Amino acid sequence: MKKINSLNRGITIAAFFAFSFIQAQNYESVVKGYISANQKYNKFTATEIKVMNSDKSESLKGTVVNVQQTYDGIPVFNAISSALVKDNKVAYLSDNFSDVSSAKVSSKNAGISSSAAFDSMLKNLKLKNSRKYTFEAGTENSIQSKVVYYQKDNQLILAYELNFEEADSSNYWNVLVNASNGEILEKNNLLVSCKFDTHSYTSPERIANIKAEQKTALSQTDNKILAPDNASYRVFELPIEAPTFGERTVVSNPWLLDSSPEGWHSDGTNHYTYTRGNNAYAYTDYNNTNSVGDVAEGGSSRVFDFPLDINTPPAQYTNGAITQLFYMNNKMHDIFYKYGFTESARNFQMNNFGKGGAGNDYVRAEARDGGGTDNANFSTPADGGVPRMQMYLWGPKSQSYISYNSPSDLVGRNPVVGINSEFGPAISTSPVTADVALVDPVKGCTTLSNTNLTGKIALIERGDCDFVVKFKNAQNKGAIGVIVYNATNSPAVGNMGGTDASITIPGVLMENVEGELIKSKLAASTVVNVNIKDESIWVDGSLDNGIVAHEYAHGISNRNTGNGYSCLSTSSDNEQMGEGWSDFFALMLTNRPGDNAGVPRGIGTFAIDEQTNGGGIRPVQYSPDTEINGYTYGNTNGMTYVSSGVTYVNVHSVGFVWATMLWDLHWKMVEKYGYASDVVAAPSSGSGRVLQLVMDGLKLQGCNPTFVKGRDAIIAADQATTGGADRCLIWNVFAKRGLGVNASAGSIIGTGTGMNDQVEDFTVPADCNLAVADVQKDKFVVYPNPAKNEIHIKSGSTTLGKTLVKIYDASGKLVLEDNLNLSDNSVINVSSLPNGVYLVKGSGLGVDFSEKVIIKK
Repeated sequence: MKKINSLNRGITIAAFFAFSFIQAQNYESVVKGYISANQKYNKFTATEIKVMNSDKSESLKGTVVNVQQTYDGIPVFNAISSALVKDNKVAYLSDNFSDVSSAKVSSKNAGISSSAAFDSMLKNLKLKNSRKYTFEAGTENSIQSKVVYYQKDNQLILAYELNFEEADSSNYWNVLVNASNGEILEKNNLLVSCKFDTHSYTSPERIANIKAEQKTALSQTDNKILAPDNASYRVFELPIEAPTFGERTVVSNPWLLDSSPEGWHSDGTNHYTYTRGNNAYAYTDYNNTNSVGDVAEGGSSRVFDFPLDINTPPAQYTNGAITQLFYMNNKMHDIFYKYGFTESARNFQMNNFGKGGAGNDYVRAEARDGGGTDNANFSTPADGGVPRMQMYLWGPKSQSYISYNSPSDLVGRNPVVGINSEFGPAISTSPVTADVALVDPVKGCTTLSNTNLTGKIALIERGDCDFVVKFKNAQNKGAIGVIVYNATNSPAVGNMGGTDASITIPGVLMENVEGELIKSKLAASTVVNVNIKDESIWVDGSLDNGIVAHEYAHGISNRNTGNGYSCLSTSSDNEQMGEGWSDFFALMLTNRPGDNAGVPRGIGTFAIDEQTNGGGIRPVQYSPDTEINGYTYGNTNGMTYVSSGVTYVNVHSVGFVWATMLWDLHWKMVEKYGYASDVVAAPSSGSGRVLQLVMDGLKLQGCNPTFVKGRDAIIAADQATTGGADRCLIWNVFAKRGLGVNASAGSIIGTGTGMNDQVEDFTVPADCNLAVADVQKDKFVVYPNPAKNEIHIKSGSTTLGKTLVKIYDASGKLVLEDNLNLSDNSVINVSSLPNGVYLVKGSGLGVDFSEKVIIKK
């Protein structure tokens, strides 16, 4: 592909930024005019807004403009609304502005510098200061700082908003510090962690610093386009969710050129032969140092074809796992680019090719991160800040810390063992291999009479003294490892505890029968040679496309909401639905050919070693069938947990309810427009349409959205896209799950403390009750569903005579019946029925229908 001449490129870029500046001024004028003409915005004047970002949307047929409210020219923290501008008019505005009409300003002058505020904040939060932080933009360890007004108790407090990555940690902080006295007003961790556990895992070191490679960072304004470098990858290709769902295949040049014009291995300046490119950099981070470890190298031909067997220790398929992680991050980039996650929408790219956005923010995708197990996370700094994805190992699904090399009749045995978990080195995947020697005395509690255990693994009987004493005595005689065995078949095998920093050798604790077996071999002068080695079988999260998609989706929802980084925080909004969008996007990209609404879906079944039809890591499976998934908006009340005396929102449960609604919407759209597993190939299908609606809804909902605002934004997106063709369909889906016309979020501010006053409602707008699109000829509709005290039955055609309607409870017992003329909009009083699932059957001349209804009061 021909390079753009540098002079022409400079002219092109200059013209682009000049045009962008003029457009921003124009959008600002349009939005200000709209605000001035609407009385409900009298809580501030139209002059107190400023355009933050504009994103031209083909799907919405207009431009999404993020608008920042200011006071005396200073931004009001998170007072950010989103407007859709079409034909120089505001077609929709999500009002997330703050009422500052009677607010008092605490101070207009900063009492301390931003540097002093940062130092005070580090001290107050007890954060490490081991790295050299700087306020110089665009450099490593940089701090983004700006002055804002923070609203609290009808006061506007002058504050520093500080964004930075914590030293020796994956935490990425957004902290508000009082500019007068250094008091912390609010802290938000931009790292979103998706499942918490207490296990830990450490793998061998292979650490190299990323700093040197960062020196080649590409200038934001370099927009030359080069032909992609050919590449092929052996991967679990989408829509395969994980290894349990299908086989790997080789895919060649799988990128979408509109999304990745130079392919996956070039950033416009550098051409990489390993798992790095413009959109993502995939590598291992065994020790949780946020540094580059192993990468998968494809060679000059960029062939990433490596062995992978999930029934072996992960160390045996590292290249295959990194390749899968790289593939999936790039697929997420390319697919969602097609659905509007572009440069101007603040996506993740090193080089933005002059198309807007900040650039320099490819995803750092870290496989086998050493920060924990059974987990995954994603941090989303502001546009231009580099995001980080951390994928962990899950399990183990089987453990193995000792294996036999001889004699032959012991080879292949996998004894149950415990490890020295509190002292000495962790058992590594690099083996400690040696012959076994029985110590004397056998319990090893006193100085051993063995003349020399150098290079041996000591066999010691449990009892009479602490484990650390046995280990130290063996180590003093030159042993390089220890096997302790129970004196009897009890106590049970567990991990060994104790404290002694001078112990440098690993060891295991095994059952009595295994220890006696080894002793018998040694007594017969048989050489017993063993490995003390971690050969446990773990599940590698990088191989679970659903979980990788879920994590990447956190970046999508954050970057497309409000200011792009701090508008989905439970510190400001109890109802933030980030986990819901992530689950939904993961489900949509792993839709299998031939699936239908009757197929329940779990999340993370591979990671937790379940069958493909397992329940996954959510309360129940995703399904529009309310007998499988009966969750409604009202269930979000009380979705909290307490840790160290502090109440927190259970964001995973809250998000699960939101994703349940979106999943219902998918299948309703499929009923009308058809199903597609591949949403890129079929954007006009119901599957493609709903993905576009949800993406557009993110952009329109503004900062700190609730379920209600999320619903309204999706309805507004439909109005902008189709003129409201699916408005009633969407209303009915949300109303079925309690997010009807009169649903209310209640109070939303406070970490979990306000998560108890959400009001659900099952009604739809009056015109939707009679919508022609929802009542087809010869079709009977029972609504609302769920219902409270009455249900309506509407027929799409005139019926003759009376219809006998019978209602049965879940056990099949007849609980109510009535004769109705269904040519009218008939009503049945069900106030006497308790909450539950019922079957409504109708029979008569030309009438035969059966519908499930939930009674929920």
